[in-house]
Amino acid sequence: MAIRAALVLGVAGILAAAIFGLFFRSARTTRDTIQVTGAASEPFEADVVKWSITISRQVPTDGLGEGYSALRNDRAQVVQRLTQAGVPEETVNVQPVTANPRWDQFGTQVGFSLDQGLTVIAENGGRELETIALDPGPLLESGVVLQYSRLEYFFSGIDELKHALLSQATADARRRAEEIAGGSDMEIDKIVSARAGVFQITAPFSTEVSDYGVHDTSTRKKEITVTVHATFSVD
Repeated sequence: MAIRAALVLGVAGILAAAIFGLFFRSARTTRDTIQVTGAASEPFEADVVKWSITISRQVPTDGLGEGYSALRNDRAQVVQRLTQAGVPEETVNVQPVTANPRWDQFGTQVGFSLDQGLTVIAENGGRELETIALDPGPLLESGVVLQYSRLEYFFSGIDELKHALLSQATADARRRAEEIAGGSDMEIDKIVSARAGVFQITAPFSTEVSDYGVHDTSTRKKEITVTVHATFSVD
């Protein structure tokens, strides 16, 4: 019995020492790293403008032929207006015409609505395209009906800007780790792990954020923000 008790006590001591060793190692590992979140933001201005429009004609039931002809003339008016302003015709993307039936209040078909979508993408600032989109008066005077019109702004150097922001956010994370360790005998060493957050591209002074990221295209001037969650080893 005494031998058995001694064996039990011995095994228990070994297990206790092992558990204590693992706990000590875990605690030391926790103390030997520091986790911080760095951030970086940068204002920028879009240099690519996209104008999406839909031109429309309403015709009677037996007027499809005349409607298609009128819509073709409307499209030519839009293209002419663009080329006169210096926007190349090859930048105009034209979608097929759709014909949607129109009904009166009694359920009788009274005609068709003919719609055609056009998309224009202008690089190098797109100021000429923006001017036409914001002042559609000349088009309206020539009989063109814009059922839909939308401007969107993009930046051709967005990939390079994102890479630069990630580097800045990582550097900011290191600075924050050094500030936290300041005044102690700890010294920030190499980065152990890092995880980048999603990019938030918003209009200036916007508070909009999303777990999936934001890419606002409604304004020419924008701001991009990203965070980096980093873990550094500590000596």
